[in-house]
Amino acid sequence: MSSTPKEYKKLPGNGTRRIGTWFFTFSRSFCSLWMGADHLLLVDRTGFTETYKRFYFRDIQAIIIRKTNSGAIGNFLLVIPVMIFGAAALSVANLPGRITLWIMAGMFAFFQLLNLISGPTCVTHIKTAVQTEQLPAWGRIRTARKGMKRIRPFILQAQPEIPIDEIKARLAENLSRQFQGPATDAT
Repeated sequence: MSSTPKEYKKLPGNGTRRIGTWFFTFSRSFCSLWMGADHLLLVDRTGFTETYKRFYFRDIQAIIIRKTNSGAIGNFLLVIPVMIFGAAALSVANLPGRITLWIMAGMFAFFQLLNLISGPTCVTHIKTAVQTEQLPAWGRIRTARKGMKRIRPFILQAQPEIPIDEIKARLAENLSRQFQGPATDAT
């Protein structure tokens, strides 16, 4: 049995991509992110099909991690049933009913605790010259930071560093073009 190195290494995180509207979801795909020698591979699995998208390190222009409030909203929505079932358990006289209500409150409290432990939520996008794609696998800030820590050296290795003087010159050129206004045709 020969020992060949693995071509891909799994990056931290898993996520789901909803297909449909916020109100009605038609289906979901399960997403993961893998690192190859010179690219990232986004894998979307739906049932028996897989879709692959490849992002070469040399083509990545930006990876945007934006914090969202969905984790806080989820915690708020989970504390409501905890309070309702807890208050109902305190007001019920019979023991089996009280135990059942405490179990229900405990289940919602458990899911709230899991949400709190997972940390703040975020939306992560990867931008290239031709597309901007969401990375559902990096839905928590902690996971996105771990993944960035692993891929940052490969991106920096694949892309040449631009000296600060050249960045300033390009910025000044773009600003001067922007403030010149549109060219007018004098006929």
